Amino acid sequence: MTATEIFHQSLDKQRILAVGEGGGLIASLITHVLKFNNRKFDSCFPNKPCVLSKDNVICIISDSIQLTDYKHHILILSSATSKEELTQFEILADATPKGGTLIFPESDSALKQLGLRERTDVQAIGYGTCKHETKDGKTILISSTNEKFPIALPGGKNLEYLNAAKEVLKKIGITSGQFYNALTSYQPA
Repeated sequence: MTATEIFHQSLDKQRILAVGEGGGLIASLITHVLKFNNRKFDSCFPNKPCVLSKDNVICIISDSIQLTDYKHHILILSSATSKEELTQFEILADATPKGGTLIFPESDSALKQLGLRERTDVQAIGYGTCKHETKDGKTILISSTNEKFPIALPGGKNLEYLNAAKEVLKKIGITSGQFYNALTSYQPA
């Protein structure tokens, strides 16, 4: 199914597009948390069948081609791997519609600059590393109320991608508690 076909079959859905080096992981984290919390959604990932239902109102998309054809509502940027990809991200960011959301990594100066560029009625949200600790080689997330949640995902950039997923999920009604509880059962592919 092409991006244009996906767009036309998801006109009544909120389209969430995750792009860049961590886009696949961010999309995977979002779908895991939604499944864990019994929220219905559609998803379109590379090399997997894209099945769109009539009833679901959210569509999670992770892709690397035809990006502007999805006409996203929420765009999540992660690391650009080339100058060409950065140019594509700029086009995508500028295509974010009024009332849309652009989520970008604060650790990447080029993407931060891109994310903070003024756009009419677009909410820009920066993300950094999740609050955490490492104990016996295990990553433990720490919530704002200092609760601890052990996860199977290793640290590094993954902790930024977790925060990107959290920002998106917050926008679609998932609480911090629901987010952290779901992550304790996440198993990386």
